[in-house]
Amino acid sequence: MVVVGALIGTSLPVWAAKPLPPGATAVIQAVHTAAGQQRHAALQRLMAPEFVWSFGGDADAQQAIAAWKADPKALKALHRATGMPCAALPDGGVECPRQAGRAARACFEPTAQGWRMVSFVTGD
Repeated sequence: MVVVGALIGTSLPVWAAKPLPPGATAVIQAVHTAAGQQRHAALQRLMAPEFVWSFGGDADAQQAIAAWKADPKALKALHRATGMPCAALPDGGVECPRQAGRAARACFEPTAQGWRMVSFVTGD
């Protein structure tokens, strides 16, 4: 199944084995676009403030953005991950790509501010 949405006059596919929760698709597309264009401010608006980007204890969106500015490869990996098929998770969140295992993966969850990216990690 392909779910397609519009973002600033463009249509980007978000692939999913089953329909994604309402609102998730637009945020995934926006993250995909912002990562591909290296638009850090746009990405930060799409991230939960308590963003997990490192298993070393770093859990802050501002820290993640600062690290990504220093290492553009991370944004390339985020762009790749959000351009692959995503999966709705049993807890109500969404992971891109689906069945990522320990590979780079982005997780999205509903928050009080709407759907947000809550993590982008590699490894356990």
